[in-house]
Amino acid sequence: MTIPIITLTDPELLAQIQSGDEDGFRALFDRYWHLLWRLAMKKTGDEGEAEDMVQELFIEIWQRRQSLLLTTPLRTYLISCLYLKIFKYFRKKGFRERHYENFKRFVQQAPAVETTVEFENEYGKLQDIIAQTVSMMPQQMKTVFSLKHYGGYTTADIAEELNISTETVKTHLKHAMSRLRKAGAEYPAGALLLPLFLQMLDCSY
Repeated sequence: MTIPIITLTDPELLAQIQSGDEDGFRALFDRYWHLLWRLAMKKTGDEGEAEDMVQELFIEIWQRRQSLLLTTPLRTYLISCLYLKIFKYFRKKGFRERHYENFKRFVQQAPAVETTVEFENEYGKLQDIIAQTVSMMPQQMKTVFSLKHYGGYTTADIAEELNISTETVKTHLKHAMSRLRKAGAEYPAGALLLPLFLQMLDCSY
């Protein structure tokens, strides 16, 4: 007797997908599409962007189905992947808007950056370093950092959203900041600009 796909548990459904079962993939899509779309819509406020993110996520799941090795429940994994896409969205659009003016006020105290052109150049370099460093963080650390500094979440909100303790959130943020400090030390103006930037981030903890 064949078990209806709709009744399969998430691990069973994932096994079906990894075997190349398109019906299993459609069942996964139907099971989680609306949840993921609502989350993306809530965070971005843009129906088109939310739909594109979720569509892209499912395409990537199918393309990578044979190599997927989950250490978390499937639902948690999908939500984490979605948050990384939201992070990239805000990195392109929202991060500069959120932090630029505050950071500029910090930098005005730094005599080594005297002109607007110099500031723009150094700010751009700093963003590249931050983006690269964040991209290399472990998945949950990356998600926590993104929710905190790109999504404006509180520590408690992040803990509730990811179903982890507030202490775990704080540990991830502490380690993320340590990685950023280390990365900044390798960039010429990092000794000046990165501490100012991190001081600004620390104020939100």
